[in-house]
Amino acid sequence: MNDADSSPIPWRWLALWCALLLPLAILFPPIPIDETRYLTAAWEMYNSGQWLVPTVNGAWYSDKSPLLFWLIAGGWKILGVHTWVARVEALLVALGMLLTLRRLATRLGMDARGADTAMWLLAGCLGFTVFSTAIMFDLLLALTVLGALHALLDLDGAQWKRGIILLGVMIGLGILAKGPVMLLHIVAVAVLAPLWSDTARAHKARWYLALLAGLLVGVVIALCWLLPAAWYAGPSYWQPLVDKVTGRIAKSFAHSRPWWWYLPLVPVLLLPWLLTLRAPRAAWAGLWRGRFGRFVWCWWVLPFVAFCVISGKQIHYLLPLLPAWALAGAWLLQQSGARLRPMLFGLLALLAAMGMAALPWQVAKTFGYPAQPAIAALALIGLIIAVGVWHLWGRGARSLALSATALISAAMLAGALAYLPALDVRPEAAFVKRALAEHVAIAHIEWNNGLFGYTGRLHQPLPWIPHDQVQAWCRAHPGGILLTSDRSSEPRGAEPFRTWPYFLSGDHRIAAWRASQIPGAAAH
Repeated sequence: MNDADSSPIPWRWLALWCALLLPLAILFPPIPIDETRYLTAAWEMYNSGQWLVPTVNGAWYSDKSPLLFWLIAGGWKILGVHTWVARVEALLVALGMLLTLRRLATRLGMDARGADTAMWLLAGCLGFTVFSTAIMFDLLLALTVLGALHALLDLDGAQWKRGIILLGVMIGLGILAKGPVMLLHIVAVAVLAPLWSDTARAHKARWYLALLAGLLVGVVIALCWLLPAAWYAGPSYWQPLVDKVTGRIAKSFAHSRPWWWYLPLVPVLLLPWLLTLRAPRAAWAGLWRGRFGRFVWCWWVLPFVAFCVISGKQIHYLLPLLPAWALAGAWLLQQSGARLRPMLFGLLALLAAMGMAALPWQVAKTFGYPAQPAIAALALIGLIIAVGVWHLWGRGARSLALSATALISAAMLAGALAYLPALDVRPEAAFVKRALAEHVAIAHIEWNNGLFGYTGRLHQPLPWIPHDQVQAWCRAHPGGILLTSDRSSEPRGAEPFRTWPYFLSGDHRIAAWRASQIPGAAAH
């Protein structure tokens, strides 16, 4: 038995890691437009009692699979409707990723110290910590990917039945979490298993039959939801779903970017370890040899190349690859001459402290609301971390990971508090809810991405109209109100009667316009 099999889980340190992120889970508002949209989908599911097909603004929402919405709505059933419920669920998934990675490192031959190092490298990684409380799909996807890799190791250990069942369950849950992209993350390490698995080399036919069986189990699990959903909602739901899955591969409907877009962002995701981890050239050269190295290579290199080729790109799409990079870093740190050097991380913490100190005034100047000087006090955390890693905490992966988590948490909290009037759309949503309750004709110009559904706890969707129908709508509703959340949608030749700061709009505002004041809206 490997030493790490009986090594106790460091619960008190993991509890501290969670505690450092808990302020984000409790205090962060829903961030437009992704989090507000996903929360609206969960809210409409919770509010309507129809959990089969997600909706946003009352319309079928075919962009995403339903697992995240089910978890959020289920959490609300137990704890009440609060944003922190969804964020704490995300944090629990992130904790599950850390523990699953730790066990995966053990099964790949690392000793107890190496497995813990891999876990802490992931815990302190900027790309992981930033999304550890985010209401998004990628954490769930990453956890299912790690589970599928455990299933492949079961097959490698000739535990065929267990491996097939676990692989199928993880594929099914991964598809329910974020769709067929789940398969992209595991196909290379599964199909190229003869490169790293003696069992796969010796029993190729049985290996590939097991993969096929696991895939079929996963597809059946996904179809148990998809077929009833497609039957219930009809072509208006499933046709856009098919088009989006196929269209995003070659020509993205959204987030289309050049092939090299990820390359300068990967070093940012890997902070602070890119600044601190030092290993001799021989260690780097040996990283790709042997069973461990070939497994990690298959895990992340080919999927990363595939993500570069696919036109639709977002930084969080790479989240399931971060555990592979953490494993590689842990392996490097086990080699002779490898070490962690904290000096550059200390400088980064110092720069972050300076940024936090200036942030309240810079943001207030941009959006035109009063600065909140008290937020600058969070800069002291960055200063303490800068001094601390130089003198006390700079030699171990755990201490640096906790320091990095504290720094990231403080910086994100400072940003959220400084931007809060422009991030939090609850005042605008309350305005919408009041207008709907008073039966005032109100509509949003262009699609609003569910911006006000959850934040306003709306029990009916906010109507929206295309920009070219504004004047006709105004003539039909002379006492009505139009809302805009983007500069390109604003009517020209009139001034809004009410505005709110909003960070995503080109004019930094959400605006309300009286229909009677829109040029050309007067009845003929």
